[in-house]
Amino acid sequence: MKKHVALAMLGITLAGVVGTHVRWVQADNGHLLELSGQPVDALGAWADWRNALTRDCSQVQALHNDNAALQTAHEVIRNISPPDSATARVQGLWRRGDWWLAETEFEQLLPAVVLLQLTPAGLVPVQGAVWSGTTHPWRAAPLIRGYISQQAPQAPADLLACFEARSVAFR
Repeated sequence: MKKHVALAMLGITLAGVVGTHVRWVQADNGHLLELSGQPVDALGAWADWRNALTRDCSQVQALHNDNAALQTAHEVIRNISPPDSATARVQGLWRRGDWWLAETEFEQLLPAVVLLQLTPAGLVPVQGAVWSGTTHPWRAAPLIRGYISQQAPQAPADLLACFEARSVAFR
């Protein structure tokens, strides 16, 4: 077989295989790449990669090992929707100034990411800025960052950009 014929056949075969096994599908939160029937959040992966390259976390504190801060956030979160929220376990905690972001798991409730703000009355949850639920098949961090930034556009962008899902429930 001549070389140009073999290359043409290879191209046709490759196009057929890709056309059969790869396609973009519309879903509730945007588009997913479907590979052999399995949804993949390619745009979320791109957003995570771009975020990791461009974010500046120099003003954001990770408080994952700060017991006093974890206890403070825990006390606020467990009172959001008692009695189920009383079982809150803070998995990750970030702070920038008066703004805190807590990733939390519960025994009965779905996992949540809660935006908190330090006010003269103390640390309080920001109204409407709570993500709760599963994220599959979406990449957790970009989906949650986008949701919370829509609900609380006044929150520091770098705080949200520095959020990385730590909970097994979001992976």
